Amino acid sequence: MSPVAAIVGMGDAYASKADRKDPLQLATEATMAALADAGIGKHQVDAVFTGRSPWADKRSQWSNIFISHLQMPVTLNSEITLHGAGLTSTIAVAAQMIAAGAAEYVLCVQSDATELFVDAVAMGSEADADPQFEVPYGPTIPSLYAQAACRYFHEYGLTEADLADVVVANQRWGAHHPHAAKRKHGEIDREKVLASPYVATPLRRWMCSTWGGGTGGALVVTSPERALQARDPVWVLGYGSATTHEYLTDRVNMRDGRFAGLGEFPNLTHTATVEAARQAYARSGLTPSDVDMVQLSVNFAHMGPIILEDLGFAKKGHGIDVYRDGRTGPDGDLPADTNGGWLSFGQPGISCNMDSLVEAVRQLRGTALGLAPARKPRTVLVQGAGGMLAAAGVMLLSGHDTGRP
Repeated sequence: MSPVAAIVGMGDAYASKADRKDPLQLATEATMAALADAGIGKHQVDAVFTGRSPWADKRSQWSNIFISHLQMPVTLNSEITLHGAGLTSTIAVAAQMIAAGAAEYVLCVQSDATELFVDAVAMGSEADADPQFEVPYGPTIPSLYAQAACRYFHEYGLTEADLADVVVANQRWGAHHPHAAKRKHGEIDREKVLASPYVATPLRRWMCSTWGGGTGGALVVTSPERALQARDPVWVLGYGSATTHEYLTDRVNMRDGRFAGLGEFPNLTHTATVEAARQAYARSGLTPSDVDMVQLSVNFAHMGPIILEDLGFAKKGHGIDVYRDGRTGPDGDLPADTNGGWLSFGQPGISCNMDSLVEAVRQLRGTALGLAPARKPRTVLVQGAGGMLAAAGVMLLSGHDTGRP
């Protein structure tokens, strides 16, 4: 369990309708906090990586716009565009640069504030639906994901009541996080979920994430050796990523693939997380039994059990048992989505995977803004997904007491 890199600085920033900030403001605020946390100046940053341009600021080459805004010339900057999975991959690329001796400090940053500046529903449908085979039918993101939910129900016998248990579990965390979009609703029960109206059958309103306000997050990555001098580093133990397609109809038409474990094609019940997790476990030497906490990309309730299965925490069709048995709660052995996750914390836009990484670092450091689990985690797995089941990234992180080289 030898670390490949370390996070030595973390910063976050938040916006709301009452306190509007655009993506550049959020990214700048988070970066300044991360640099201060790392104890370095911006002139010491060698490279900057972001995900794709924020939905609330669609200018191309956004990473270059950001470094120009900060007046921070670097040797390399780029956007890692695996949809919402790109932020885990920014850390992976940072680790590779550091291992190659091409950088000492790398900044990974992302922000967004979709609902504060654009029509998110219209933009989402336009961006993530196939222009030839899907857009003519007027799909929304929930209607595309609902197709996977229907297939999952058909193959494994789950029901809407099962998905309600996922929502209740995530909202228990979200009700206590100061920046969670659904905090105002408090803790809820299954009946409240099942009484909410349909958005796209079988997904009801509570089973869908909301856009939330705005968030920014920044992480400073360096070598394990340099991190020994830092205050409270978080060790990067392993990572993996995979992409299988772009549009949902592409996935349905797939007949074979290079990745083992994704099931017989075509299918909508396995995701690229299977392969990303395989890489992360192999590179870290860890297994699911070594993981104390998970931060997942559960944008719709059925994705919770599917992702847990793809990560190896349950057999296919049995991921719901992890929620039903209370394992993902504060007293469970696998706390999940401790800021409320994408379902309750919300998806401010492309920054949602960075929100998961920030939450992982906070939990490992014992500085959570919301609830903390009964047992402080030693190892946290962060999984990011992107597009219509299109891409995935997995990162394994460890606190200062377990991951030192």
